[in-house]
Parts: sequence; structure tokens; C-alpha cells
Amino acid sequence: MTGEVHKLGEVLRTAREAKGVDLTRVERETKIRERYLSALEGGDYRDLPGSVYTKGFLRNYGTYLGLDPEYLIDLYRLETAAPAVEKPRIAPPPRPIAGRRSRAFVLTPGLIVAAILTVAVGAFVAYLGYELITFARTPELRITDPAGNVTGYTELTITVRGTTAPNASVTVSNLTENPTVEADADGNFEMTVALVPGSNLMKLQATDPVTRRVSDFEERTVVVVTDLASPSAAPAAFTVTAPEADATFQGPVAVGGTTMPGASVQVAATLVAAGAPTFTITDPSGAAVPVQPVAPAPPAPVTLTSDDAGAFSGDVALLAGTWDITVSADGVEPVTRRVVVAPAAGLHGGLVLDAESYLEVEQDGTPIANVSGTIAADGTRVVLAADDALRIRAGNAGGVRLTLNGISIGPIGEDGQVIEWRISRSGG
Repeated sequence: MTGEVHKLGEVLRTAREAKGVDLTRVERETKIRERYLSALEGGDYRDLPGSVYTKGFLRNYGTYLGLDPEYLIDLYRLETAAPAVEKPRIAPPPRPIAGRRSRAFVLTPGLIVAAILTVAVGAFVAYLGYELITFARTPELRITDPAGNVTGYTELTITVRGTTAPNASVTVSNLTENPTVEADADGNFEMTVALVPGSNLMKLQATDPVTRRVSDFEERTVVVVTDLASPSAAPAAFTVTAPEADATFQGPVAVGGTTMPGASVQVAATLVAAGAPTFTITDPSGAAVPVQPVAPAPPAPVTLTSDDAGAFSGDVALLAGTWDITVSADGVEPVTRRVVVAPAAGLHGGLVLDAESYLEVEQDGTPIANVSGTIAADGTRVVLAADDALRIRAGNAGGVRLTLNGISIGPIGEDGQVIEWRISRSGG
């Protein structure tokens, strides 16, 4: 394209020279690399990263020079729409016909060594893959007895059985006594749990002894009755056994208790204080990026219905912060418990695109396959899960919204703006 006249490039170069600035200064003040500015002024569009990216450059550069960005984009469209001149194809010269002599396969020591090395490397790669899968796996926890929630139970102890990872530790929480047992080499475990009269919501979680990863919670509600022979006995009073006051959760907040059988119970959450970011954000130069987290909106109230024994239970999903959980039923005094919802370890969240944008996303230094280095469409959602560090680069930052560790950041920049953020765990 060196011999052609590019009107767009002339417009940009003339405006820049009239402004009395060179490309180095423009790069410093617009954050657009000098080689991209030079490509725009020279019409070398193949040296630019893509149409969406280029339009963002033209908007920023046009605003900086005092030109109409839409006029510049129209010029760009006209120039890039011109059909390329196809070069004539030159047929290769005829090759002489010659007979090919077959070569006998000779097994040499070099071939034997190469085959052994190939097998060894393949085995080593397979071993590394197995180890990576093993250490990334979350242990599975399955409760086989009791198979579900239990009502009308008359004993003050119950035996819990199940399966998990071999030799994993299984811990009970949310009860007056919370024992821990170790599964056998086949992953089977059994424990006896003490109960109290009324509703007992027990939570079980397994910890893998090798990876130290923990399973998701498994829950069972056991309602203990002390007098089944007296149907005229007064129903249990309204009680809230979960959540406990000032408890800290990493995930949904469990709610449970007892009331009249078949009664409707309302669970509402009120934000007391939004969670503080547990991460820091810097630009490529290392300068801190100030952010204004969006305060999480309270979720809609949840309605629970007590069973035939009067027990109720459920979960409320909340973002990071301090919350007041209010549990109420008709004709009784509501119960309010204050809890803290904290993010899990690491960096977890997601990106949501409201407009098309070029993306580069790395987790702990590894690009996300099929996402990083592509132009993502409007409506794309990208799940983020890193241990220590994230790198996010967007070519249309105004169309990319970020939520991390339960904290909503909102758009990471302005429409058409090129933004790169490097995010790390606080204190990490």
C-alpha cells in the first residue's frame, strides 16, 4: 500500500501536524501505540489488530485531534471495502518424470533411541496430566444414610454414613456437637451425631488429605420429637436455628428452624455494609487503578414452607458484605441475625459483555482458551477462577463489566477505550 494515496491517513497526519505534535507525544497522551498510529496515517490497515479495535483507535485519535470520529470511521470503511487486486498465479515449471526407487526401512540404533525417548516423553506428559487433574479435583461427598431429611425422629443421636475421597476428613457443623471422622481407604465413612429436640440442620464437608481441597456442603435436616403419642400437644414455638448470629459464610447463607406445620416463613436480607475488595488492580505500569464498587442490591425475599413436623430450611444467595437476615412468620415476632458473607480464597467472578470487544484474559499467567485473543460478541459471559492473579485487556472497555469475589465493579472503562488491568489478591 506504499504507492497509494490514503485520504484517511492524510486527514489524520494533516490534523496532527497542524496541532504541532509528533507520534511519540500522541502515544503518550492517547495511550495508543505509535506503530498503530503510524499504520492509521499510512493506510497500513493489515498492521492493525482488527476492525473493532481500529474503530476504537479512530474514536480516541479523532477526539484528540478535534476531528469528527464518525467521519473518520466512514473513511476507514470506504478504504477497507475496496477489493484487493489478485496477483496472477504463475504455474510452476514442469518437473521431469523420473522413477522413484523405494528405500528399504533400516532399523538403526538412532531410531531405537528416538522411539524410546518418544515413549518416555509421552509417559511423562501423561503423568503430569494425571497429577494436574488430581490436584485440581474437588472431592465429592455423598450422604447415603440418611438419604434425605428426616421428620418425626425420636432418638437424640443419629448415624450418618456416606462416601468421599479416600482417607478424607469429614466434618459436621451447625450442631451443638460437631465431630470429625476420617474415611477409610475406599472413601467410606460413618459417624454418630448428637441431636437436640426440634429441628437439627447438620452440614457435612469433606477435605481431601492430598490436595487440601474441600467439597461442597451436604445438608440433612433431622426433626426430633419427644412425644409422638400426644397429638394434642402444643406445636413447637417459632425458632430459628440457622444462621447463627455473627456467622461468616463463603457462599449461600443457610436458613432453618421450626414453626407451625405447613406455615409460610419469609426470609429477607438487608445490606449493612458492602464487602471491601480483597484484591488490588494496577495498570501495566504498576500504578494503582481506583475503582468504585457497586453496592449489591438486596435479593427478593424468599418464602419457605414448614413440613409436617414444623421444620423449614433453605438458602439465600448474597454477595460479599455484612447482612441482616430477618426470618418471620404470621403471628410471631421476627428474628434477625447479622452475618458476614466473605469471598472464597483466590479470585473468582466473571466478565459480562454488553457490546462486542476484543479480549485478552489470563488466569495465573495462562490465557483462557477460545476467549483470550478473540473478539467476543455482545452477551458473552466469561467465568474467572484464579489462585493469585488475573490480567484483563479489553478493546472496548465500556462494554465489559466485571464482578470479582462477590463485588460488582461495573464497566472497566469507556466505550471504545483500550484498558488493561492486572489484578492480584490483597496481601498476595
